[in-house]
Amino acid sequence: MGILDRVVKIEKSIEKLAVRKDVPATPIEIRRAILDDIEEQVRPAGRSRKVFPYDLLAIEVVGAAADRAALEAVLNPEEELVEAIRERLHEAGCDRVGRLQVTVKVVRKARADWKPDSAFQVTYERTRGAEPACPEPSRRAPPKRPGATSAPAAEGSKTHPAAEAASAEPRQAQLVVLEGDATKKAYTLGAERTNIGRLAEVTDRHRRVVRRNQVVFLDIDSDVNQTVSRAQAHIQFAPPAGYRLYDDRSSYGTRILREGRMIELPSGSPRGVKLRAGDEIYFGRARVVFRT
Repeated sequence: MGILDRVVKIEKSIEKLAVRKDVPATPIEIRRAILDDIEEQVRPAGRSRKVFPYDLLAIEVVGAAADRAALEAVLNPEEELVEAIRERLHEAGCDRVGRLQVTVKVVRKARADWKPDSAFQVTYERTRGAEPACPEPSRRAPPKRPGATSAPAAEGSKTHPAAEAASAEPRQAQLVVLEGDATKKAYTLGAERTNIGRLAEVTDRHRRVVRRNQVVFLDIDSDVNQTVSRAQAHIQFAPPAGYRLYDDRSSYGTRILREGRMIELPSGSPRGVKLRAGDEIYFGRARVVFRT
């Protein structure tokens, strides 16, 4: 049994244990729950606006001495946590996110004022005089310079149609195959949705087509290719956020190797993970690199 098979087997065992109430949540699960809690603090502010009214976040997490290093690594505010918070707020409808100061403290036990059975507590504060973290972008035009003339605007439109269309179009990106046998060595992502899987067409037991893949790994007797599910994952382009990767409940999972750190995509999660140039993506054992 290879290393990846062992990791997958261990992770599936952990997932089964997670449904038991007597088993503590993993650091990754706690991190995800913290982001959910933060997203719940987003407030409507009229005219389809949303704001996050805090800029100081103090996070406390219960952890034994043996778990301290793992929790601090997953919740390190100086690395990815602040960026993950910004991304989650953006997904919640905040167009701009201002300065955020985040602190993380691992404690031995929960205080009496925490939520029942909670493994963490987030204290939200706002610096006096600070703008909300997601303020409304200014709609006022910049002041005119003396002697300057304004170009006539298109009738009934605030934005030039060509510029508006360009901002909504997918930016050109590629998946380059590094490991595994596929129909191409490189795939251009030109559509809003790109399906990845083994076989070009996935059929049900009545041989009806239920899915078509655009990134196709061959259905051959290969230790690498056989770890790619027929409906493995998909990539969605959603302006202005960019490309996001989603796992479609694959058997061996979908992961991203980014700056030496492995990011596991939750199976079937509707949130996905935003892709960055240079990300190495593992579909089971098959591996590709995302380029823009």
